[in-house]
Amino acid sequence: MKKTILPSLNTLITVLLVFCFSSCDGIVEHNKKPLASEYENFQEINEHYHSDNFEVKLFCETQVSSSSSPNPIRIFPSVNNQLIVSCDAEKNEATQGDMLYYKIKSNGTVEDTLHLSQNEYWPEFIDGFMVFTNNDKAFYTTWPQNGDTTRLMVNVLNADLSWSEEQVYQKIETVKKDCTYWFFENVTNNEHYYRQFFFYQDKQWQMVWQKLPEYRSLDSSETANRYRNNVFRTGEEDPYLPENVTFLHFHPEEKLKYSHNIGGGNPGFSVTNWRGKAFFKTKIGDRDFNFFVPHIAVEKEKFDGFKDRFYTVLAASYPARTFRPSFYISPNGFAFYSSNSQNMYIIRKKESAKTDH
Repeated sequence: MKKTILPSLNTLITVLLVFCFSSCDGIVEHNKKPLASEYENFQEINEHYHSDNFEVKLFCETQVSSSSSPNPIRIFPSVNNQLIVSCDAEKNEATQGDMLYYKIKSNGTVEDTLHLSQNEYWPEFIDGFMVFTNNDKAFYTTWPQNGDTTRLMVNVLNADLSWSEEQVYQKIETVKKDCTYWFFENVTNNEHYYRQFFFYQDKQWQMVWQKLPEYRSLDSSETANRYRNNVFRTGEEDPYLPENVTFLHFHPEEKLKYSHNIGGGNPGFSVTNWRGKAFFKTKIGDRDFNFFVPHIAVEKEKFDGFKDRFYTVLAASYPARTFRPSFYISPNGFAFYSSNSQNMYIIRKKESAKTDH
């Protein structure tokens, strides 16, 4: 008769504990292979990033959620070879709608900041001007070009609505042909419909009221937004990499099950996949900037030609979140970076790196 060998009590306990912990944290499998040596010195993008070539600092952050404002931090070019960073400054009900503006010099340093309460007016950036409008009044400043926040009143030409319809029409058509800057704003007052026609002429901003028989929506070519070109926005939900980022390597750490929430009334679905560290690079100035991101799952499918799609998975059974490492890279040796809606980092080349070739 053969002797039956039973596992020891300690072995059974060990097996049960491993099974229990794996089941409790939702991890299906762990990867035992070490990280490839060439990626050991890669770092996460935060204020602890240490490099001989670059310095990384948190530039701005906001508490506005992506659901209420999907792109709460934005960057757009301004006059004098500068950039303007606009950031939602809301922290509580008292600051709801407030905005912070940073004027960035060509070397990546902050020249000026402006905090505005949005209780009455909404500013429009038009090259060297900020034009503030509401349903009744309007003023402008020259803060973008010289930092001056003095309120200069818009000259209203027909405040009493005494102009004929033909006079208003002729003035608008003439201005459109002769002036560089002009735009419309719609106003509704006690079921009466108006348009405010703003324009810059004779070194001042002016406005003409136009009464309308019915409400007319504005075309994008008629609004002030056409003068502002956002070149960067936080919170962009796109699982594919931007063109200025290269995917280098994925190091799997644990296999787990997570979900995708589609939204819009459509049912979600679950995926079992590896989660780990993703390694990337971009180029800032003439140097490579390397970094890694933890808790990343990479997916590929036939429907998009097996392109890499990136998701953040914080824990098993949690919904995956789209991951996109977004950079605005200046030709002057600095960059802005964000991978979520609520904060943005600035990355600058160190002076020693600028002169060391």
